[in-house]
Amino acid sequence: MEVFEIETERLQLRQFRVKDAQDVFAIFSDEQTTLDCGGYHAFDAMDEEYDRLMQKFAGQTRYSVVRKADGRVIGVISLMDAERAVPGWELGIEMAPDVRRQGCAREALAAVIQVLFTGGHYAYNTISGELLKKLGFTYEGIEHKAMRHAERGPTDLVRYYLEK
Repeated sequence: MEVFEIETERLQLRQFRVKDAQDVFAIFSDEQTTLDCGGYHAFDAMDEEYDRLMQKFAGQTRYSVVRKADGRVIGVISLMDAERAVPGWELGIEMAPDVRRQGCAREALAAVIQVLFTGGHYAYNTISGELLKKLGFTYEGIEHKAMRHAERGPTDLVRYYLEK
């Protein structure tokens, strides 16, 4: 899937680039973020493993969420092909800890949704569910033990969809 450049009032969304690694380290070095959003442990350093991940991200369908005011990458939105009976895409978002609860995630996701579709969250991460509902998603159900979490093990995924 192609990543379209998208602009909102405060944000620019564009293809993730390897040079974004410095800014997004604030996200991927935060244990709460990595466990809640990806089910893995945070990075301690910008080492070879981190560099490999950034290279991988640059080749995937990922948006960097860039704050227009200062050009800082404050988040990453991932788009993944959802293997279902009806073709669809799944999206995820990670935001820097210092910009949370300021409406940036909602603004960025709303913009991507306008351009592109399903969403989901770990069952214990109810804040993400509240955001998806505010964005117009409809609760679909629970996919039991759909993801493997670094600390919780097999974890349920709560699914939502958006009708066009």
